[in-house]
Amino acid sequence: MASKKRLIPLLLSTVVCTAMLAACGDDSAKSPGQSQDAPAGTNAKVETIVFAMPSFNRIPNDWSKVTSAINTLTTEKIGVKVDFKMYGPAEYAQKVNLALQTGEQMDLFTTLGQFTNYVSKNQLYPLDELLPQYGKELMAVLDKDFGPGLLKSTTMNGHIYGVPVNKGMSLPVNFVYNADMLKEAGYSADSIKSIEDLPAVFEAVKKKYPDVVPFGPLNVNPSDTMLMLLLRGANQVDFLSDTTGVGAVIGNDGKVVNFYETDIFKNGVKIMRDWFVKGYLQKDAASSSIAFPEMIASGRGFSFLGGYSGMEAGKALSAQTGKRLEMKRIAPYYFETGSANLVSWMVSSKTKAPEATVKFLNMLYTDAELINTILYGIEGEDYIKVDEHHVKLPDGKDASTVPYTAMLSTGIVGSESLQYQLEGVNWSDVELKLKENKSTRKSPYFGFIFDQSKVKSQMSAVSNVVNQYLPGLVCGVLDPDTTIPKFVQALNDAGAQTIIQNKQMQLDEWVASQNK
Repeated sequence: MASKKRLIPLLLSTVVCTAMLAACGDDSAKSPGQSQDAPAGTNAKVETIVFAMPSFNRIPNDWSKVTSAINTLTTEKIGVKVDFKMYGPAEYAQKVNLALQTGEQMDLFTTLGQFTNYVSKNQLYPLDELLPQYGKELMAVLDKDFGPGLLKSTTMNGHIYGVPVNKGMSLPVNFVYNADMLKEAGYSADSIKSIEDLPAVFEAVKKKYPDVVPFGPLNVNPSDTMLMLLLRGANQVDFLSDTTGVGAVIGNDGKVVNFYETDIFKNGVKIMRDWFVKGYLQKDAASSSIAFPEMIASGRGFSFLGGYSGMEAGKALSAQTGKRLEMKRIAPYYFETGSANLVSWMVSSKTKAPEATVKFLNMLYTDAELINTILYGIEGEDYIKVDEHHVKLPDGKDASTVPYTAMLSTGIVGSESLQYQLEGVNWSDVELKLKENKSTRKSPYFGFIFDQSKVKSQMSAVSNVVNQYLPGLVCGVLDPDTTIPKFVQALNDAGAQTIIQNKQMQLDEWVASQNK
């Protein structure tokens, strides 16, 4: 799972700044990648790497002070200097891809859901030899916080091509609601145990607040009711590292099927259709350009479904919307490969400093001071330390006026167990997330990554069909009884069966290789 201007953890905002960061001292005129003289008294050379991070906060015009603080740490500890670039999520992939295509230096960057695409284009540097040498601490942290085997999710053709972010990756589906409205409607969270309990709540809210929309999609373009995440977790569906949804395995039978032809999908969209017909969703739910949390913030919306790790996300959501939001889990999570490698850090195949890049990557997961400088900036100016684990913004400042903050990027940088939390967040929630990383059920095909290279044209055509039909179905706008047959036929015309056959063949080979 991984959204523009969305609420955590689905990724957020829009502002972008492409200014190059000034380097320190006399080295500022040198281009990235050049070896530069180390501090006086040493004979080593300091290599410069480019580290590009998406930020979901306001990006300041100048963050050179934070860059200098980062480089104080990295040059002293690993002999690496960092050209720290930040882009808004709307432009991040575009900026990274442009750099990779033109040869502009881009050493370390993140996937934001495009892992297999980068592998298929030979744009990633294999890390299987570098990590044991320069990333031992990183690998140990991943084993401790997630459990052995996480790097299977970024391994293709025998090579490790990325490192998943070390965070709470188990994202159970939560019903997120305005707690004050729920109470006024005569209900409590105790009465909500599954999706079947929601229509009665919606009806009560609609009666109490006629001008409020009871339920809405979390995301926009295309709209998303989180139905697919709910159906996956509740029914143990593995989409086999493919975001189109075509070609999935249910449970452990090993048979690849078109998920959109299953009763699981049909029954799910029928629920959405029922909600839509009864007026629980907006009429333009499938095409609205307004994310539903914005509707809640304006007082015009009541609830949505979202995938969140831990139990404390409601506090952050409340702060962002200005409403008292609470959450109730209604479906479990199910780990498939794509859920683990959705946000992973990768090294460019064109890097001229692979060892230096992996040294920095190792620090990015293991050095608390580095991680929190990247996220929160300069202590005393950008944030105030409250206690060992918590920080707050300076008095009179918020996220839009503080000189620097990238706090909304906590879900994509480093290790969550080493990150500061905002004041008021219970630290035990971080411990719960790490515990659930290990206890959440994993697909028996965790580690399988579908190689799309032989079906690129079919994948593109199928994606277009999915984008045409799926938003309307998951938002209840389209009648599933008449639309699903057309949807399935269009998928087959686009090459869905060829994709499914290729997946089945590759999955069978992968299973055989695991049993050797």
